[in-house]
Amino acid sequence: MQTPARGLKRAHTDENSFRMETPGLGSSKRRRARLVDITEVQNLQLQRAEASQSNQQAVEKAKIEAALTALKSAGFPTVFAFLDAVNRSKDQQISANFSRQLGHHGRSLLDVLRTRQPHLLESYNIEQTRTIINAEAGALCALLRPGDHASILDTLSSFSLDNMLRDAERAAPFLCQMLRDASGKQGTSSPHQRRDHGDLVVITTLCMLAQTRNEKSSHFQTTMCLYLLACGASRTQFDILNHAGFSLSYPSAIQKIKDLGQSKLRQIVQIAHSRPCMIIWDNLNIAFRVGEQRKASKDHFDNGTTATLVPLFDVNPGGLPLELKAPRTSRRPIIDDIKAEYLLPTCQQVKELENEMIWHIEDILFSSFPSLRSLLGDQIAPPHDIEPIPIHKTEQYPLPTMHIDESSLDGTLEVLETIITRTLEMDADAIKKHGVFICAGDQLSISLLDKASASRRDDTDLVDNLSQYTEGQLGLFHVKMAGDRMVANEFWGTPNSDSPWSLWKINSLLGRKAITAGWKAKSPTPFRPTYDLILSLTLPAHVLDAFRILCPRNSVEEWITEVKTYKEVHDIAVQLHQQFCSARRVNDLRQLKRRDVPLENIILFIRDALILRALKFSVKRGDIGTVINILAHWMVMFRGTGKMPKYADALFQLLVHLKTMDSRLR
Repeated sequence: MQTPARGLKRAHTDENSFRMETPGLGSSKRRRARLVDITEVQNLQLQRAEASQSNQQAVEKAKIEAALTALKSAGFPTVFAFLDAVNRSKDQQISANFSRQLGHHGRSLLDVLRTRQPHLLESYNIEQTRTIINAEAGALCALLRPGDHASILDTLSSFSLDNMLRDAERAAPFLCQMLRDASGKQGTSSPHQRRDHGDLVVITTLCMLAQTRNEKSSHFQTTMCLYLLACGASRTQFDILNHAGFSLSYPSAIQKIKDLGQSKLRQIVQIAHSRPCMIIWDNLNIAFRVGEQRKASKDHFDNGTTATLVPLFDVNPGGLPLELKAPRTSRRPIIDDIKAEYLLPTCQQVKELENEMIWHIEDILFSSFPSLRSLLGDQIAPPHDIEPIPIHKTEQYPLPTMHIDESSLDGTLEVLETIITRTLEMDADAIKKHGVFICAGDQLSISLLDKASASRRDDTDLVDNLSQYTEGQLGLFHVKMAGDRMVANEFWGTPNSDSPWSLWKINSLLGRKAITAGWKAKSPTPFRPTYDLILSLTLPAHVLDAFRILCPRNSVEEWITEVKTYKEVHDIAVQLHQQFCSARRVNDLRQLKRRDVPLENIILFIRDALILRALKFSVKRGDIGTVINILAHWMVMFRGTGKMPKYADALFQLLVHLKTMDSRLR
């Protein structure tokens, strides 16, 4: 039999002989002849390869038949019986060899099975996947199920999507990876990696699946329903999100918020019995409007009272004993020795407030030109704190709302009885152990508390005798509202008048919404619009214009480009205060034969607006000394307007009481 190599050589020899025998043929004929010879060679090689493969298959078949015969002779009727026996073998070497072979060729066996029996492998994978998912879903349900004795407060305080996702990845890694693959996110999240949208979708889906599988696994849904309730979601939204598994139902949310209130109330009672506290309350009026008037359905107001409990900072239990309060012997408070410092601010208070006003003049300039603030940097002096409160975080606990109108003497007594005895569950012994309650509110609330204490001053029962364990404190926010109303009404002017300057004129020129203000206005002066008009618009404009007048250049913009030191700004700020914030200069201007009334009013406005701005910033930074200085000035100013006698009396009583009371209570 001729070998392929020798046959190929002969073919080339035949080709050469063909060329020699036919010298007259053209190049195309020689090419076709050569292709015919090559095709014959390829066919010959293919036949020989098929013959070799057939021989190899015959050999393979003989080996398989011999192996099957050997297995049957060894007692294994099928190959599966042999593999099953090897798998169940207890021999260490056989078991290790079989495990090693599976490790090397297991994936190839699965590929063979997928090729031969695809439906069989798919059904097996589905069953195994279902088993894994059921096991991990059970672990996930247990993870997201609140404890049997866990309160709603514990559920909310421990809620964290990051922690839930990390715990879910440990309890259900296959399920998490499957959801990540489905969302297009690969791998697991890192603790230092920023949470992305995919993580939120994965953990939300896991929580929804767990709650669908077990309704008690509602850690996520409980938090979401309370959040939706706080956002004012409608019942329709609750129904949709509840059916989707994202939230609990609306009735469940109402029950949860009630449970949260009871849990929080128990905590508040424990705090009130163990720490000195302050109680703050104010009235709440809600207007109800109906579309069609009926006898039993009309427009009406519901009057209520809201209250808050605030534990006192840095006061030890029992630090405010009842002995700190002198017995109440008269209906009205009596001041035995009225000193001059009780009626007017002291020289030191005046000087401290002037320094505070100069600092605010500079701060307005720096706020208008941030580049100047950056240039001077550390040269700018911070505001001088006279008596700052230590930095701390104030705790506050809202008390249940009361359907009581506190704007009367009987209402105030009912409010205090409800808070002290019913809500805080205090009797006479608990009140003695607690000590004095600081009671804060607006001017009306403090006035009614004083009247209630006076009317019950002779009661022998401690719970009924409010004068022995309550101390009124005027709220600074309401004082700020009164100061804003004073400045706005005093400088509002007459609408549509020829006055070249007034707050009404500026409000009109700026195109702002019309406001009703002035001492003769029938409706109350709105706080927020006038507050912004005074402090954010009018005051900065006047101060910057005063800088323009006093600076050595034609404009403030040109001047600040030449400023090198903080002293240059401070010197002009002092001049500005002397010329445009001084009531003494107004008095001198009034002595002139030809008065400049708009200038006089502008000077007084800048002074009063700067005091209002100083109160705003001193409250923010906790400087109670500056607040006291401002209240001492406002006490005189409220009386001087002739329109605010109640707040003038309240500030007078507050300042005198602070000077005469026990230092621990002060």
